[in-house]
Amino acid sequence: MRIVRALQGLTLTVGTCLVVLLAAPAIAQQSTSMKQVGMVRTGEGTFTIDVEGADIRTVVKAIAEFSGRNIVVAGGVKGTVKASLRNVGWQEALRTILRSNGLDYVEEGGIIRVDDASRLQAEAVDRETARAKQVDLAPLETRVVKLNYANASELSGSLAASLTRRGNIQVDRRTNSLIITDLANVVDSVEKMALSLDATTPQIEITAKLMDVDAEALRDIGIDWNVGEENLDPLTSPVPLQPGNDPEQSLTARLIKNWGSLAARLDMLEQNRKANIISNPRITTVDNREAKIVVGQKIPLIVQDVAGNPVSQLQTIGIQLKVTPHLTEDKKVIMDLHPEVSDLSTQSTVQGGVIINTAEADTRVMVDDGQTAVIGGLIRTNDSMVRRGVPFLKDIPLLGFLFRSNTNVRQNRELIIFVTPRILASMSTN
Repeated sequence: MRIVRALQGLTLTVGTCLVVLLAAPAIAQQSTSMKQVGMVRTGEGTFTIDVEGADIRTVVKAIAEFSGRNIVVAGGVKGTVKASLRNVGWQEALRTILRSNGLDYVEEGGIIRVDDASRLQAEAVDRETARAKQVDLAPLETRVVKLNYANASELSGSLAASLTRRGNIQVDRRTNSLIITDLANVVDSVEKMALSLDATTPQIEITAKLMDVDAEALRDIGIDWNVGEENLDPLTSPVPLQPGNDPEQSLTARLIKNWGSLAARLDMLEQNRKANIISNPRITTVDNREAKIVVGQKIPLIVQDVAGNPVSQLQTIGIQLKVTPHLTEDKKVIMDLHPEVSDLSTQSTVQGGVIINTAEADTRVMVDDGQTAVIGGLIRTNDSMVRRGVPFLKDIPLLGFLFRSNTNVRQNRELIIFVTPRILASMSTN
């Protein structure tokens, strides 16, 4: 028994020595390639290498040892490396060294394969061609997606970019549906995208109040848009009006802090016939959809068509207000405003054409739900003639001019626009 135990101990000792002896060459072999090319680790994932005429297979093997990645080199790869790199990552070094020799690499399933760059590129083209042929032969699927809130015609353009070249989207206006035809997986993704975009669009009520005020009387009560006022917070810098108007004229949008105080002063002007309400319209629109308010009249104008023939065209004269609201995440309302005021000029062109005086501007304001923004600075000059005289006597033919007088009056009128957006509750909530 003692002899058996002694033999077992001897065998274990000999085996251990053999393992140590075999492991030592393996460890030495692991760092042989790095030593051959003079590769020195300089940091986490970086090294320095300086070689002159080294075999490219040895350099690639050294990079494999450094990175711990599996790298396979094709049989026909040959070449020498002349490089001096300092503190570079192994991927950048491998890519640079390979491309300097007309080579490249691809990663397939965690293994890096090195081969001629043209051969790898041809393989990629072949794979893409095979995939395209597979797509061309795959069966198509058609699905109908009914939308509840979004407009199918508007949504189809955005979704068409996600289809393959064999796919298409048709719109059924009667049912507001999308008819999607494409590969099954593409149809699934496009349908999911369409349903995510088909969300309830908030509705916003726009209340506008348009007032025509005597500009001098407005300043007499202490309201000056360009200077500022205690009840008004500036929303935007003064916006110059379009060319063709008074160069000193500018549009200013402000936020009303105390509506009651400002309304009382405007009511006083209205009672003294210094101001009058032109219109007080109310319109409802959805988020990001333009709402248009027009107060005026359409007059026919004679214009020429392409062939030079005179044709009649209707032109809107008066006040136009375009509002495009946008609701933010924190329930604020951003409004793109485009006010425009136009009227006929007393002058005419050389050919006898009509001249239309126009004042317009574009501005953007942000207010809270229910807050009022006021737009001022649209000033017009009205010329009128006032006849005064003794009743009855001023109307006597030939002698009436002795009992009457005519006075030309020039008055500056300012158009003030109050815009109040209100977010409407959804139908489901109601």
